[in-house]
Amino acid sequence: MGVLGLLTVGLASGQEVSVPDLPQDPTLGPEAPGAVELGEEIVGPTPGAPTVSLAQAVALALEGNFALLGGADSVTSARLRESNARAQFHPRLTPRYLRSTEDDQTLGLDASQRLPFTGGSLSFTSNFRSMPDGGGPASRSADLRLTLTQPLLRGFGPTVTHLGLTESRRGRENQERTFELARQALAVEVAERFYDVVRQRQLLSVSRQSHERGQDLKEASEARVQVGLASKLDVLRAEIQASQARDAAVSAEANLETALENFRVLLGLAPTEPVEPEAVELPGPDEVAAGIDPLEILVERALANRLDLRETRDQVADARRNLSVARQNLLPQLDLNVGVTQFGSGPTFSDSLKADRRVNVFFSTSYPLERSQDRMAKALAEIDLRARERTLTQRTYAVEAEVRAALRNMDRIRKSIDLQRKSVEFAGQQHRLATLRYQRGLASNFDVVDAEGSLVAARTALIGLLNDYQVTRIRLLRVTGTLDVGREFTP
Repeated sequence: MGVLGLLTVGLASGQEVSVPDLPQDPTLGPEAPGAVELGEEIVGPTPGAPTVSLAQAVALALEGNFALLGGADSVTSARLRESNARAQFHPRLTPRYLRSTEDDQTLGLDASQRLPFTGGSLSFTSNFRSMPDGGGPASRSADLRLTLTQPLLRGFGPTVTHLGLTESRRGRENQERTFELARQALAVEVAERFYDVVRQRQLLSVSRQSHERGQDLKEASEARVQVGLASKLDVLRAEIQASQARDAAVSAEANLETALENFRVLLGLAPTEPVEPEAVELPGPDEVAAGIDPLEILVERALANRLDLRETRDQVADARRNLSVARQNLLPQLDLNVGVTQFGSGPTFSDSLKADRRVNVFFSTSYPLERSQDRMAKALAEIDLRARERTLTQRTYAVEAEVRAALRNMDRIRKSIDLQRKSVEFAGQQHRLATLRYQRGLASNFDVVDAEGSLVAARTALIGLLNDYQVTRIRLLRVTGTLDVGREFTP
């Protein structure tokens, strides 16, 4: 016999009517103080679906994320450009062969070498010619020329000589740092999506539990109306609360599906792949906060390790180097030239090489009268240097502010979690007391509905804080420049 039948029999017999009890949420009882935070039953991964841990998810994203693969291509391209720039200091050999008639043949070799530190160049040219009437007194000729050109003012020194190679190396370093920062950003984003799925699962559990309690309240209210212990308003109020709880559950299910699809796409998988984050147990903030260093150490660590700050410092060095080159370009061109020439002919190539050598030493200089372009380049280099120095100072302040804000945010969330836990406990007590008063006929179900809303809101806020704290810890590692993706997310 149902609740309504028991109430009818009790009224007809004149016995004392027992008010039908509302089913109690086991998570609200004093025997389960820990479970009051998130509920008794948490929605987990889909049964049979393959699951991945956070470390495994980060590893998959590092291998399959499309944006990161594009960054890897940029690093490879920068390394190829650096290798090509380094090749300018390799010896260059060009063999030549010419045949104009049946017996007129010329064999030659051109070689050049750029000196890596002085800015000079060394070139060698050789021609061995065999003419008709072999065996004659001049049927063979040899022409050997060795020339050294060394700038003494403009273009002298390793700064100018290595400028192209240095710029290529800096381009490669910039791409590598950008790629590593992208890896770190991707790891943080994967953690956000991972814990977003965890959050949506927990919110779905809260919504379903609230819907079950709303259905129980609706049934109890309808039963009380039948025996005259409640008004129609109570039923309408309970129906609205149950309908809102059901709508929240439907929204939570949709949000969970969206979070799963976003998580898969970030890993480079199709949205329909069955991969899901595994069920996790969130550590308490006190456990995480125990391993955090003081603010002063974190700021010092960030100033030493932040890759973007290193890049800004190197950009200042680039500006100084460009200014040095611009100043040197204002000097006149003064070159020292040393040439060694050996030319001869004879019946054999061996005889042709016995000719006397000639050594020429001379200076060459040039100085254009119109230097507005070079002077403008020097002035722009000075402006660029001052701008980059200001950027470095500003970036240093910004990094320190980011560390302070990240640590302050962690401390805020930790304190909010402590307060929100108390709010959940108080909301649970309020819900329990409102339910008891309604069961004993001391109040309408208005207080129960109001307490239900407060309980759901408190649980929702606590779930968000607990998940946000895990992501905030990873963000703090990134802000301080100590987020080692390979070590922090080892599967």
